[in-house]
Amino acid sequence: MTRSLQALPVAPLAVAADAHPEPEHGFARSPLAVVVDDQAWTRRSLEQILGGAGYRVRTAVDAKQALDVVPRADADVLLVHLDLARAGGPALIGELSDRAFVDVSTPIIAFSRERTTREVRLEALRRGAWYVLDLPFDADELLLRLRPMVRAKQRASDLRKASLVDAVTGLYNEHGVLRRLSELRAAASRGARPLACVVVGPRGESPPPRLAEAKGESVGRIHRATRRSDAKGALAPDLYVVVAPDTDVTGARILAQRILADSGEPSADWVAGLFAEADLEASSTTAPDYLVRATEAFRRAQVAEASSRIMDYARELA
Repeated sequence: MTRSLQALPVAPLAVAADAHPEPEHGFARSPLAVVVDDQAWTRRSLEQILGGAGYRVRTAVDAKQALDVVPRADADVLLVHLDLARAGGPALIGELSDRAFVDVSTPIIAFSRERTTREVRLEALRRGAWYVLDLPFDADELLLRLRPMVRAKQRASDLRKASLVDAVTGLYNEHGVLRRLSELRAAASRGARPLACVVVGPRGESPPPRLAEAKGESVGRIHRATRRSDAKGALAPDLYVVVAPDTDVTGARILAQRILADSGEPSADWVAGLFAEADLEASSTTAPDYLVRATEAFRRAQVAEASSRIMDYARELA
């Protein structure tokens, strides 16, 4: 018998092992789906269908909660109801599609409890939806449609992680930063030269940047304040790192001051954390240690008094 989402009961049910005769899906790992819907029964039904097929599921009840959940989820697929009560689904889809924390390879599926008009479907697709479904729809068909999309998303994510460059900013990603940091540390150790690591970003909680912002002002600020020999990376949306060879603590502080004083984003209250050593020949500090310590100093700066914008890991206050 063909199963449909509309036919599922409101109460969550345990799905029998053979309820989803799913062929070998070939996922690299258990996929993570985020379901955004203000109706509890629809969320539970989708959790039941997806969970029975091996998905992990997180849910959000409105656009505000979705914008809180999605950046932390690293989802493999997003399912968004078009008729959200507080904010329209197409608007949320557009917002998610335009944010740096949603990769372009992440499929966004729009669905509606009523038959959608051509205008609504086209609007959802313009905003970034990959596909539009009307309830009731066949659960097995949904899983089969999702399978190639999710497999492609996971492969794209794995390739991106294996690469050294952040696709959004064009800077090194965390893997690239650590590799370049290891190379610069080895060179500094051989020549008994200094090395510094500076982490910068907004103070406190800030909304995730849009793609244009991430590519524009924030990255421009980093480039304008640094040298060609410095390794520049993006650790997260609006969180950046600079690894500066031949730079001691004093030089690292000056570098941080240049970044914070840049006029590219005059309204942004940025702070910095740094870690530096003057002579690495006898140092046992590893490349990951540099990144961890500079990031820890940055976290201190985020919660420090407004006048304390630069923190040195080796000192209470820089």
